[in-house]
Amino acid sequence: LGGALADRLFVVLVPLALFLVARVGVYAASTGTPPAEIVSSAGVTGLIASQVAVAANSSARWAIFIVTVPVLVYATGMLYRAIAIAHAIAWHGSGRAVTLSSRGFAAFCGVIVAQFASIFVVGWVRHWDTFGGVAALLVYCGVLGSAWLGFSSLLPRGGSGWRPLVPGAALAAVGMLAINAFNVYITSRLVEERADTYGALGVAAALLFSLYLVGRLIVGSAVLDATIEARR
Repeated sequence: LGGALADRLFVVLVPLALFLVARVGVYAASTGTPPAEIVSSAGVTGLIASQVAVAANSSARWAIFIVTVPVLVYATGMLYRAIAIAHAIAWHGSGRAVTLSSRGFAAFCGVIVAQFASIFVVGWVRHWDTFGGVAALLVYCGVLGSAWLGFSSLLPRGGSGWRPLVPGAALAAVGMLAINAFNVYITSRLVEERADTYGALGVAAALLFSLYLVGRLIVGSAVLDATIEARR
């Protein structure tokens, strides 16, 4: 299940990356600010920052921005379906009876927005204030945990109420914080140091490994809630 979610996450991440890069280019063109400066002010540094800045200078940024929107919506819907099936398997042992809703899809989109917005805010705070970055990390856990709690309440589950879903939401928030810290302090540095040796293959391998960890974390949060509720 973790591998399946990693695959869906990768399919979403490709159009999402193109969408964000094109958005940076559009914003830079409208404000007259160099893309490199926008990326740096968001707290993104190193190899990733340079690649984003170069891609944002593309003359086709408006076309990319428009085309990626429907692709991103479709890929996000498929990821939402995969997460719902994983939760149904964790709670009921089968994903055949999964029913999707527009409300659940909207909540999932809210989780994605909260995740990326929190990452950019934490990166910006860390860029200007190291001690403030520590407080921002705590806020990040609270925001992401609350968003995941609301989303998981709309997924297949057992029992009633939101209290049985708190352990899984807490695990998802702390786990995502740990994965992001791992990516920032270990994965990104390894990629930058060995960019000339491994190139795009190294970046892809590091990215897929991170997505696999996220997939395992999503499944683990559902299994944790289901196990605790079954024992209770």
